[in-house]
Amino acid sequence: MATEAEPSAEGSTDAANDARTGRPVTGPRKSGLAAAGEVLGIRDFQFLLIGNAMMFAGFQVRNMAQAWLVLELTDSSLWVGIVNAMPGVAIMAISLLGGAAADRWERWKIQMVTKLAIASMAFLTAFLVTADVISAWHLIPIGLMTGTMFAFHNPASQAFAMDIVGRERFMSAISVNTTISQTAIVAGPMLGGYLLATGLDAAFYLLGVLYGAGFVATVAIRSRSTPLVREKRSVARDISDGIRYSAANPVIKWLLFMSLGGLFTGIFQVVTPLYARNILDVGEIGYGTMVTVQGAGALTGSFILVLTGEVRRKSVLIFGTMLMMNGAMAAFAFSDNYAVSLSMLFFIGAGFGIWFVTVPTLIQTRTEENMRGRVMGIFFMIALIFQLGWILGGALDGAIGTRGTALVAAGGSMTVVVLAFIASRDLRKLT
Repeated sequence: MATEAEPSAEGSTDAANDARTGRPVTGPRKSGLAAAGEVLGIRDFQFLLIGNAMMFAGFQVRNMAQAWLVLELTDSSLWVGIVNAMPGVAIMAISLLGGAAADRWERWKIQMVTKLAIASMAFLTAFLVTADVISAWHLIPIGLMTGTMFAFHNPASQAFAMDIVGRERFMSAISVNTTISQTAIVAGPMLGGYLLATGLDAAFYLLGVLYGAGFVATVAIRSRSTPLVREKRSVARDISDGIRYSAANPVIKWLLFMSLGGLFTGIFQVVTPLYARNILDVGEIGYGTMVTVQGAGALTGSFILVLTGEVRRKSVLIFGTMLMMNGAMAAFAFSDNYAVSLSMLFFIGAGFGIWFVTVPTLIQTRTEENMRGRVMGIFFMIALIFQLGWILGGALDGAIGTRGTALVAAGGSMTVVVLAFIASRDLRKLT
């Protein structure tokens, strides 16, 4: 592959040994800010940051705008769950194929095509709202198409980051990437909340602009990846090889299992707009503020990792982070106070920000080069199960109420983490 920042031949050998043994790369430890400055000096990584920031901001704007739109159209929490789950359904169904494509095809081209298609879906939704012909069912095929594109985009994007910066810089690169992206998440929902108050279509036009900007930033990237699967064999065999490889790795296997907790995170996503409207009574702008504060927490969590650099006891970091996040979810369930609710959302976001850097990075740095696309496809298939949580959360809200739904989300998520740490000695000793 041709990149601006190729690791040395010696470094590449070290990285390959690290992937096979599961041990982290050894060498002199840089400070967090020094390592961050190094990756920020890579031109193509700068454009990758911009593109990813736009996609992250768009993701948050889409979730909040679509949830509010469906509530206005149907006044049904179940419909909110069904519509917002559609991208996740597509991602889970197709991510294995998307991961195989990331190892077979040029990753830059995959991102180009998918970003353009995702932006088109956002503008289509905005047009339907402007023309006053939108119905809840229209959002189902749009969501499925959007999810299909993300199923190909996400594994290619994650693997492409390592193509640009190299394995040894990857932890710092992901920390910086998440910090910049979370900055966009903070700004996006706040602007989206104000736009929702002026008109639903304005938020979707903003969404299309954000995704379009991500496409333009990707066009500017010069680095290219070389397809790693050259033999003429079936995609089904590629996928099965990726599944067997992941199941055989004692660390990757349990990190993937722990990612199943995303189902309960998805359940909690339904709770937020319902709390804003029905319990806290803060309206569209208040709801936008709630999403923004959660994004600010995620920004803080990822920025802490930038400052600290390489964390030695990653097992402690993961468990402590999940304990904080799920404890905050439980406290949120009992809150009737807007300020308290915002505080808990901040801690929930901080936990997510740390998790979103640490777990995918550990998976990628412990995966052999020719398997990274497929393993990340499996990761996104599992992690994006949180979108199904929208459906389950909508159903639970009707059955046990909004507070009970929030408690189920917190308890279920923490249970998955505890089970993973009990079952895996390798996970408990992760460094």
